[in-house]
Amino acid sequence: MKDLVILRNPDRVSAKVVKSALSLYFHSQANAACVFALSIVIWLIPRVGIASEALDQKFDGVVVPCQWVQVVPHQDGVVSRILFEPGQHVSKGDILFEMEADDFALDVRMAQAELDEARARLSLAEDTAARQAILLRQNATVKQLARQSEIEVAIERAIVARKEVALAKAQLALSRTRVVAPLSGTIGQPLVAPGAWAVRGIKLVEIAQLDPMKVYFYVPYVERQRALDKAGTFDPDEIFEKFTLSLELPNERVYARSSTPLPHGEDIEQSTDVRTEWAVFPNQYNVLVPGLKVHVVSHLGGPDTFDSPPVQENRRC
Repeated sequence: MKDLVILRNPDRVSAKVVKSALSLYFHSQANAACVFALSIVIWLIPRVGIASEALDQKFDGVVVPCQWVQVVPHQDGVVSRILFEPGQHVSKGDILFEMEADDFALDVRMAQAELDEARARLSLAEDTAARQAILLRQNATVKQLARQSEIEVAIERAIVARKEVALAKAQLALSRTRVVAPLSGTIGQPLVAPGAWAVRGIKLVEIAQLDPMKVYFYVPYVERQRALDKAGTFDPDEIFEKFTLSLELPNERVYARSSTPLPHGEDIEQSTDVRTEWAVFPNQYNVLVPGLKVHVVSHLGGPDTFDSPPVQENRRC
């Protein structure tokens, strides 16, 4: 037995070939079977080692805001004041621009006066209808006059309702002379100056939510399949949260915070067989800026890590 030499085939030949070679060396069928089993174990050792290794992949990515909006006026007017500094953090509801409001304030006063007049006319009509109803019960008036007074009350009530709507619209127009932030975030450069005529719907400024930030990255289909093969599954949902994502910045430094992929990325681009995936990264210190090109490093541990808890990071915008 000390002269036994076990040949390990570098080309991973079939077990049948290994068994045939060993049978030529041994005259005993029993001994050949034992050595064959030993050779199979030796042949499998490298495969087990490979399966237990982690899988690291690197993809190109781009940083984008989680949310961003264009701030627009809802009516035409002259910009009178700008109430923010570029780069400032603003909260939802903060006043950003003021527009000249004199004409709109006059419209409110006019609408209020017309409503007061309509309510007074309604009161007179109601009094007349009440008197006609009393006289009708006393047979002191004709039924037609009583009915006419009731119709006049209904007309005056409709006029009051219309005037109330007109006042509400005038008040809404006045309130819109103050342009407010629709969400919290970092505000950019204003695109108008005080004194400029702003047209309804024109962009005045942009606001971006910069903490957290989103990163989209491109994953070739073959690389996606490598990860699934590594995990021994056909269902990406089984291992989605087992990936750990880190960012390699342009200066080759690794970003301090990690994340996991968002489920259900975009469809595969048929011309390139590339799929766009997304992830959310905390950005407390504004290291990540919109448009920054990064490398997304995906790490998938060995099978012994598949039952571990998922990475706990901010995954929602």
